[in-house]
Amino acid sequence: MLRKLYLGGPRLSKGVLRVTAAFIVILYALLYLKASSFLPGFVFRDSEKIQSQIGGSSTYQNTSFDAVAKFYSSLGTAGTDLFVVTVAAILIWTMVSYSKRTGALAINMFLLAPCVFFNLFVASKDTLVVFMALILVLTARRWGAWKVASLAVLLYVGYAVTVRMYFLLILAIAVGAWMFRASSLRGKLLIALVTTIGVIALPDRAYFALLHPRDMAVDYLIAGSAFGARTGFYNLLPPDSVGAFCIDYVYAVAKLHLPVLFHTGPKELAMTCLMGIIVASIFSKISEPQPDSAAALEVLTCLVIGHMAVSMLFEPDLGSYTRHLTSVVVFGALRLNILYRRCSTKRASSLSKLSI
Repeated sequence: MLRKLYLGGPRLSKGVLRVTAAFIVILYALLYLKASSFLPGFVFRDSEKIQSQIGGSSTYQNTSFDAVAKFYSSLGTAGTDLFVVTVAAILIWTMVSYSKRTGALAINMFLLAPCVFFNLFVASKDTLVVFMALILVLTARRWGAWKVASLAVLLYVGYAVTVRMYFLLILAIAVGAWMFRASSLRGKLLIALVTTIGVIALPDRAYFALLHPRDMAVDYLIAGSAFGARTGFYNLLPPDSVGAFCIDYVYAVAKLHLPVLFHTGPKELAMTCLMGIIVASIFSKISEPQPDSAAALEVLTCLVIGHMAVSMLFEPDLGSYTRHLTSVVVFGALRLNILYRRCSTKRASSLSKLSI
């Protein structure tokens, strides 16, 4: 169904795509100037903490907010605004350029909207992740897998050391995912077995350390805002054993990817569709005649898997999960573009042969 929607509608020329991208960028820039007057307060929650550090507060001294505040402080107010708008403009232009048909444009705009809403109307930690994602996508389009992988390691380790330490775990899971996807059936079974044994062998305090942050985050949301906890959820069981860990993790997978099963509403339906598109973009198989190009794309795919796997450990609600995951949504958009572009090319080739 996704393929049919993506390839649906008339084909769009480069001129139309450029005009469309320019219009969306201008509209975004105008909205950015007035963002504080129409966006809900929770969008600015992290940004306000960063701004308080820039203003000289010591409330979040030596935290990730402090580290990011130092970066934005070095840019100044005008420089920070220019940085955020530039990142957004490049992202919008990139996503629109992947839309060869109206169906593809609609899907890419559906993927783009939550990323812009959560991450690109304010200067936040995730704004930097979007910036990193764009650098990796541009690298993947020009160079091979080893350069993309090396740059990914450099960026993710640097971000982990200065901002969010769990990005090291994202990187580690991405490496594991790459090894699994590149292995033979026997290799996949061996990796799955070793991973299972490794999880079971962890001490009970490790399960608590991995999953308890979700419970603390929900408590924080409830204390701060009842609205902020509307889709928040606790772990089903106290995460103090391997069995409880597995149950809690599977529960989080369902809550975050199939929210329509737990809450009936247009937002939950839209969220379920969004997650379905992202999952399809990552796990659909691509037959690529240029191995090195395919390998570069595979690096980005495995990074998304890492983001998903780690975020499901501690994300307390649908909004925060969407915010973090869509910061790398351009990886999925690139993969959809390559996947369905090849499908379209093969279909056109088949029709050409039939006509002959």
